[in-house]
Parts: sequence; structure tokens; C-alpha cells
Amino acid sequence: MSAWPATVAVLGAAVVGGHPRRKRARPGATAALTESNEHLRLALAAGEMGTWTRELDGEGRVLLSPELEAIIGLNPGEFPGTEAALFELIHPEDRELVRQALARGIEIKSDYDVEFRFLPRGRPVGWMLGRGRAYYDEAGKPLRQTGVAIDITARKKAELEISRLNAELERRVQERTAQLEAANQELEAFAYSVSHDLRAPLRSIRGFSEVLLESHANQLDAHGQALLRRACESSNRMSRLIDDLLKLSRVGRCELHWQPVSLTALAEGVVAELRKSEPRRAVEVVIGPNLRAEGDEHLLSLVLDNLLGNAWKFTGQRTDARIEFGFTAEPEPAFFVRDNGVGFDMKYVGKLFGVFQRLHTADEFPGTGSGLATVQRVIKRHRGRVWAAGIVNQGATFYFTLSDTQDFEL
Repeated sequence: MSAWPATVAVLGAAVVGGHPRRKRARPGATAALTESNEHLRLALAAGEMGTWTRELDGEGRVLLSPELEAIIGLNPGEFPGTEAALFELIHPEDRELVRQALARGIEIKSDYDVEFRFLPRGRPVGWMLGRGRAYYDEAGKPLRQTGVAIDITARKKAELEISRLNAELERRVQERTAQLEAANQELEAFAYSVSHDLRAPLRSIRGFSEVLLESHANQLDAHGQALLRRACESSNRMSRLIDDLLKLSRVGRCELHWQPVSLTALAEGVVAELRKSEPRRAVEVVIGPNLRAEGDEHLLSLVLDNLLGNAWKFTGQRTDARIEFGFTAEPEPAFFVRDNGVGFDMKYVGKLFGVFQRLHTADEFPGTGSGLATVQRVIKRHRGRVWAAGIVNQGATFYFTLSDTQDFEL
């Protein structure tokens, strides 16, 4: 489009019989002018463009080319040739816009460019793109304006339809987002309420069962005592499930406090606590230096607590246990926690991040199965994603990204 003004100048000179002031051609200008002239020729041949001239001698004479008359729906020579008649062909709401564009072009002695609606005969309102320039005498007095008018109705209709579709899509996305947020809030409120409501009867069941074991065990045979112990163990497990459900609910409801976070420091703190819990275990732990991110420090500590805790737990049967926390650029930039523990079968990878989903029994490895669901929720709230890869008896690797992971440099 940068070559249009030069083309308009040549075309305008041809229309009014004048000659534009000659200038030394810039490198490439001739090729650009040739290309624009070809565009003009094709547009004229397609009946999409015409030319016009407006005299500035006070009489306001206007000349329209036959092509422009045809676009407007006028018969050859029907146009009366006045400025008033020209503006009658422009939509009333756009007439002042066109006047200002023409006046501005004369004032600044430069090309003008304006889109406006016009009133063609026999068909609905259309759109035109007007481009042109003014010419002056040696004293700098404007003599005439000349230019081209291009029928852009089809393009504008397409643009308007795209705008309408985009607006409709945005409205639907907003509605679906609002519905999803409302559903999540209801689900979290339900989980929170149920968890609290379950606590009172659960405490009673566990309390009475423990009293029976402590005070009346001699009135039960061995089988009865075993059943009672199982009831106590089940109530304790249910209590842990409720606690984890509440934690998961809080992760979705709490406000994020964004700040720079040292993931290296968080990981070192988690590992230190794990070593305190099992001081006799010999586990090689490698933590990458200077691992950092932007996010909520408390929630990111939950991520590392769960991922490193799982790695620690699932390497418990190995004498050469090894855990690594670091950053990789392949297959895509991501943080990772890797271990050489029991691993998992990849055909069950879809179950890993479900609430209370477990690939191992509680007898094999303790836990409720809510840890990875918590990890996924925290990572999603940080506009990232989490995924896993594993091989049975050869270990597992959990990858996660955060909103600024792409900016992290090793």
C-alpha cells in the first residue's frame, strides 16, 4: 500500500491532464509503481474502482470516471458534476468525515485516505476507500484534488461478519467461563461443607471404637477385637481423607500472592524434613542450583512437598535410592522431579492426577491419593501444566511448567 500515493499522483495527473512534479526515482520505486499500476488496472477492469477530480477554483466542479459512475449505479454522463451532488452520494453520517479528510489533505499538502459509506442505486449501502492528493500552482494555491475510490463493500462485510463472530465467540467463552467458575465454586463449597459435616459423626465412631478397645476388649474374642481395630483404622483413614479433601478445596479458593520464589530453597527444606522423618534412610538427592519462579510460595511448596514426598516414598524399597529435582529444556522447558523407585505403567497415567486415585494399595505405600490432584490444581492456578512419565520398577519423572517457565535460563 505504500506505493498507492505515487500511483494516485500519476493517475490524478492523467485524469486532469497535468503532470506531477518530477523527482529522482528512489531505488525500487519504479518496480513498486509498476506493481501498483497493475493493481489499479486489475481493479479498474473488475469494476471495483474509479477516479474522480474536484476543482478548487470556487465553482466546485467534480468529474467522475465512467467506472466510478457504474459503481454508484449512475448512467454515463448522468452525474451533474457538482460538489453538492457528490456528497449526496455519501451516507449522511459519513459526509463530515469525508469533508474533513479532503480539507486535511489540502491543509497539510499530503495524501488523504478515508473509508466511508456510499449510497449506490439499486442496492444496499456500500463501503468505499478514497485515496488521493491535492495539486497546487507555483504560489502554493490549491488547484484541484484528484484520486481514486475503491469499492470495498465485500471486504467490509467480511470484516463486520468476523467482528460479529468474534464478539459472539467472546460472549460464549465468557458465559462458559462464568458457568465453570460457578460450578467450581459450588463444588468447592460442597466439598468444604461435607468435610466439616462428616467430622462430628466420624469423631464419634472413632472415639467409641477406641473406648471399646481400651475398656471392654476383654469382653470380645480375638476376631471381635480385630474387627474393632479395623474400624478404628478405617475411621483414621477417613479422617485423613477429609483433611486432604479440605486441603484440596483450600487450594482452589485461596488467593494467590505472587512473588519471586526460590524453588531450590523450597526443595532443600522439603528434603531436610524428609530426612528428619527417616534418619536411617540413605537417599541420594540432587537439587539443581538457582531454580526460581514467580508464584505463590506457599502453594509452590505444596507442589514440591507432594512430588518430593512421593519420590521419597516410592523409592523406599531401594537401597540405591536416588531423587533429582531440576530443570530441563527437552522435550520442552520444564521443571522435573525424577526418582528410580517403583515407577508405574504408562497405560494408567490418566489416573495419576485424579482425586483419591491410587496405583498402589495403602498397605504397599501409605497415603490417600490426593497429593497429585493438589499438585495439578496448584500448577493450573499458576497457568502451567503437569505431566508424568514412568516405567515399572525403573522410576518416574514428573514435569511441571509455570507461567514464566519459558523465561527461565539454565
